Order: sequence, then structure tokens, then C-alpha cells
Amino acid sequence: MLKKILTAAVCAALCLGTVGCQKRVKIEPADGWYCTWAAAPLESEAEQVPRAPILSGNTCRQQLRVSIGGSKIRLSFSNEYSDSAMTLESVHIAKLRSPGSPEIYPDTDTPVTFGGEEKVKISAGGTVTSDEISFEFSSLDYLAVTTKFGSVPVFPTCHREADCTTWIVEGDQVSAESFSTMGLSASWYGLCRLDTWAPAGTETLVCFGDSISDGACSTFNGFDSWPDNLSKAMQSDPATSYLSVVNTSIAGNAIHGGWGTPALERFERDVLDIPGVHHVIILIGTNDIPGAQYDTTEDFKEDYKAMIKLCHERGIKIYGGTITPFGGNETWYSELHEKIRKSVNEWIMSPDSGFDGFIDFASVTSYAERPQMLQTVYDSGDGLHPNASGYDVMGKAAAEEMNKLLRREEE
Repeated sequence: MLKKILTAAVCAALCLGTVGCQKRVKIEPADGWYCTWAAAPLESEAEQVPRAPILSGNTCRQQLRVSIGGSKIRLSFSNEYSDSAMTLESVHIAKLRSPGSPEIYPDTDTPVTFGGEEKVKISAGGTVTSDEISFEFSSLDYLAVTTKFGSVPVFPTCHREADCTTWIVEGDQVSAESFSTMGLSASWYGLCRLDTWAPAGTETLVCFGDSISDGACSTFNGFDSWPDNLSKAMQSDPATSYLSVVNTSIAGNAIHGGWGTPALERFERDVLDIPGVHHVIILIGTNDIPGAQYDTTEDFKEDYKAMIKLCHERGIKIYGGTITPFGGNETWYSELHEKIRKSVNEWIMSPDSGFDGFIDFASVTSYAERPQMLQTVYDSGDGLHPNASGYDVMGKAAAEEMNKLLRREEE
């Protein structure tokens, strides 16, 4: 059974008695831009670079599923991890007929402009956000963003392992209803955020983590990572449909280095700067553990507390996710590594952590009598990553706890 989540009031009371803790600020409700889909930008490697056809001079159709709906949108593109400029000659957005298919509803095809122009050049290391565009869409809709690229860096900024198909075709086909001959990829290129204008009372929740949150071993084109499942649960309940759930997790992400990207180096851009952010769930730390040669629990606490402080200074509530078991993976598991995971999880769930609450992902995915092991029914086969059934139970656990917290906030 999930342990009782801490209320914000209790955490605030504890915080006031802690040296160096910041006084909470309050985010006032307001009409404005709220993120409804996001993907954290990364540097590409050779295997992510399209070859047949290439991106430069050709058309790329990328699919996504939004959280909340709206009638006005803006798109953001990133060239942050490239060493030369990227040119977007034309960008269109449309509703996708079904996930995993490049076919759009042609009557929804809508051009996107940047400063009134269809063409925009993004400098190396830069980002660009489109004009406000009128576009009607509903919560949980599947959308297609189709881009006719001009010049593209050799290694374009992308989000690797998108767990869904991206289609690339020759020439200018931004308004094509579907494609025949095409190249396929599994990354998002340049596209990093979709915001919608929403009324006061809307809130964005950011899921921030590693491959277990990014959706590794989920169903390809299934959009069934645990953050996807949480978004579906929130939007399916009228009482929580004001909450937009977006995912800025990265495979290989790590809290304090480890084998991946240090989370604190990305935290401001991938969490704090997301439009409309009110809540954050962090499930991160798995990639720090396998290289540990001593008990690194205190290192975890230090960096978790840094993230908590950054959130609380902006009035953002932050919830800790317990690190899921990896006892079936020879690379990750050892007695020391399991000791670290256990002690970190105990701290996350304790009143001393400073989190506004927690979601006990570890308990719902493990055996009660063997807490170091993923249940077989939830194991993708590597003893580390959950499968679609595992992500389903994790999404339900997150939805249950968020519902409890949000109800308490209303009381």
C-alpha cells in the first residue's frame, strides 16, 4: 500500500524550523501560456542522424500527444546542442489520424509562423518560439508537427529514444495528407515544446527523471510511459483535468553525474522554465547507483535538497519518486547498491526530506517479500526497466497520490 503523502502545510511547517530553508512563495492563478507537451533537447549521435533521406532540404513529420487541450498554441524549437545554424523553411501543425501513422486530417493543417514569417533561422546554441497560432485541439489529442527543413547541422539537436515514429520524406511535403516512400526515425528533431493559452486555474506538472520516466521499454507508438498514463488519468477525471502533465525526462539522466547528464545542470531549463509549472515529480537516481564505491546516500540528499530549494523559491511543489528495484540486473545490483537505494528511498519518504510528498513507485513494482526485485509481470526483461504493465501501475500510483494531494489543497 502506498504510504501517506505529506501535505504541503506539514512540509511548510517543518521547513520554517529548518536552517537555510526558503520561505514559500505562492503562484497566483492567471490566464497565460501553459505547456501541454515537452521533450528535453539533447545532442545527437551518429545513430540518430537520418541518412535516407537526410533532414536537410527535406520534410520531417513528428508525432506527439498533448495533455490539456486549447484553441491557441505556440511551438518551440531547439538548436542548443548543435554547432551550426538550423533553418526551418516551413512548419505546419495538424491533427494525426492515429498514433504510428503519418496520415493527418487535412482540414486541420495549419501553418506556423515566426515573427510573421514561415521561415526562421535558429543560430547554433539557440532556441526559437513561434507566434501565437489559432488551432483547436482537445486533451490527449495526437498531433503532427511537419517541418520542411533548410540547412541542418550534421548532428542536429534532438530528443533521442522518443519511443515513437518520426517520418522523413524528400522535398517539400508539409501539407501532404500522408506519405508513401519515407525514411523512419525514433527521435524528435528540434521540436521541444508545445504551449497552449489556458485560463487561470490551469497548472502544469513536470515529470523529471531518467529512462524509467522517459519510457524505455514502453510500447513503441503506444504513448504509455508512466507520465503518459498519469496525464491520461488526470485528463479523464473532470476534477483534475486542469492539470497538464508533461515529461522532460532523459535516458541516462542522473542526479549527481553518474553515467549520465547531471540533473542540476538541466533543472532550470527542463523544469523551472516550463510555462505554467506548479508541480514537479522527480524520479531520478537510478543511474548514479551502479558506479558507487561507497554509500552515497548523503550525496543524494544534498542534490535532492538543492532541487527542492529551487522549486520552493518559485512556489513550485516538488514530490519525490522512490527509486524502483534493479535486483535482477547484474550491472546495477550489489549489496552496497541496494543499501543505497533503500536508504535513499527511506529518506525520500521521511518528513526530513523537505519534499511536498512522495510517490512510492518502488513498492508498487516490487515483490513485498523481495523488495530488491521487480515483479516478473512488470519486468521488461533486464531486471531494471519496467514494461508497459509496470508503467501502467506506476501511472496509477502517481494519479492516486496526486488526487489525494490536490484534494487536500482544495480543503
